[in-house]
Amino acid sequence: MGGGTSVVAGVHGDPGGSRRLDALAQAEVGFRIASGSLYFRLDLDVQATSAPLGLPAFGLPAFVYPEWSLLTPGIKVGPPEWAMLQIGREDHHLRLGILSHAIGMEDWDNWTNYFPTYSTMISTVPGRMLGIEPGLVLDGGYEVNVFGGFDLDFYAPTFGAGLTTLQALWSTWSGVALYPTLDFYTAVLALELYPADALSVSVDGSVGLVGAADEAGTVRLRPWVGGEIIANILPRDSIHPLVRLQGLHEVEGALSAFLFAPQPDVSASVGLTYAPFDELKISLEGKVSRVEGDVLPGLFALVALRRPEPPAYAVKQDAAPAEATTASSRPAFFGPRGRRPL
Repeated sequence: MGGGTSVVAGVHGDPGGSRRLDALAQAEVGFRIASGSLYFRLDLDVQATSAPLGLPAFGLPAFVYPEWSLLTPGIKVGPPEWAMLQIGREDHHLRLGILSHAIGMEDWDNWTNYFPTYSTMISTVPGRMLGIEPGLVLDGGYEVNVFGGFDLDFYAPTFGAGLTTLQALWSTWSGVALYPTLDFYTAVLALELYPADALSVSVDGSVGLVGAADEAGTVRLRPWVGGEIIANILPRDSIHPLVRLQGLHEVEGALSAFLFAPQPDVSASVGLTYAPFDELKISLEGKVSRVEGDVLPGLFALVALRRPEPPAYAVKQDAAPAEATTASSRPAFFGPRGRRPL
């Protein structure tokens, strides 16, 4: 068993020129059990918010479905992040139930992310899905999978594919997701590079098409491209600084309309994280976003406690022990969306 809790609080500007204070708390309990070729995982989340947090300055997803997970005041318990049975734990496997895809850098759980706030990119990756995901683990720890089912966050049918690996010098959590009934199609490239012990660099980008109605009411696909780059300096030290730059280019505001809120076309963050041990993380972030010509500053803080979960269950580790500690430049406390499922 494992789990954790986190609180994010921020003071930030809004498009009206005023300042506001928002807070988000989340708690999770996780359970895993395995026997032979069978593996079961259950993750239950509870969220509480002080006020709507969909403003781009706060960096939380503006597009979250269904209604149980909208960022409105109150306490919410929704479908599990995971309620999945996996058949096969070696070269191939089949996952059935509710699962989160290993696509994108950022996770649903705040304690696993680099910064207290999210980027716009998390709104362009597939959500929690009720369905099926067959996967194949190749030599060297490369996992490829395809999936299909009903997305519980986008509230629509979906299908797609993903590629995940953790190597000594780089890792990836990339894939594509298609939502034909929503006219929404996205491809995500998430890479992390470990050029030196003193630096890791994360690149998280998405490109896609989204349907938007013209003046005649005809739905036409409009493109967008966006991404973020994060420099994690001295990542294995208990105190380490981080820098993030994010940009978004969308045609005729189609993605912002799809997400029901104007998204920042550019933002910059400077952060400092203190993680004295794996069970505790404290982060500060100063952030400036430009939204429809307005410059919105903010200061955000995160306090997270967790009990580490059992180790990875899918990726093969055929390398020697010294080489098997993949992504060793990244603190063990952190893990993007892909690190936790695998």
